[in-house]
Amino acid sequence: MRPTTRNILAILAIVLTSAVSASAQDSQSEAQPGNSLSTEARLWIGQFSPNAHSDFWDSNFQKFTADRSQLDGVILGGEYVKMLDRHNAFSVGGSLYWSSLAEPARNVLDESGNPLEHHLEIKVAAVTASYLLFPAGNDHRLVPYIGAGAGLYFGTMDIFRSSFDSTPDDCEDVSECGSTGHTDERSRTFYTLGYFVEGGLEVAMTKHSALLLDGRYTVANVDLGSDFKPDSQLDLSGAQVAAGVSFRF
Repeated sequence: MRPTTRNILAILAIVLTSAVSASAQDSQSEAQPGNSLSTEARLWIGQFSPNAHSDFWDSNFQKFTADRSQLDGVILGGEYVKMLDRHNAFSVGGSLYWSSLAEPARNVLDESGNPLEHHLEIKVAAVTASYLLFPAGNDHRLVPYIGAGAGLYFGTMDIFRSSFDSTPDDCEDVSECGSTGHTDERSRTFYTLGYFVEGGLEVAMTKHSALLLDGRYTVANVDLGSDFKPDSQLDLSGAQVAAGVSFRF
């Protein structure tokens, strides 16, 4: 089990424990409506770990020495959350993930007898919408939540063997006329629909701010098209964990 998957399971355990704790608070005292505010703005940073189980990734890992864990990368995001009542909310948000690999070939040598190096760069942005459930309400110091939603995922995949300087000899200012070329380059801009489930915990610091811990599992796939065939199926699914802040209004 990869670290990010274990972290998501840990977050879900925290969410369940916090929900029980908050429910116990409900039974001992009334909710505090002064803390139940109608909107939130969330900002977070975390790690996304792609599953990378499709023919594109399988072919890549068979030919080159990289492994799936090297695709783990930074993901940034934010959300606007509109509370419908103490227990239910709707959110819209966005995120950006990127990662790159430089991987020697397993069985192919370059002109100098060294393993041929292969470069891969992937960037994925998402626009999402989701429903959130706050089992114990949103007016406690510990506020667990769970949710599910869908999104539009779009980005770029670039692979190339090597790069070289293609700046003209008469170029006097590299910032204006300098350029870099790539050998055996293939590039694709893509978009697809996907869905996700999530769970997390807010820890109130003041009436208007809270710390945020969030875990999410996304399912999405895309076909990279004829330039990448026969290995054109790209798995974008994976798990993420993130921490951030929430501002309540």
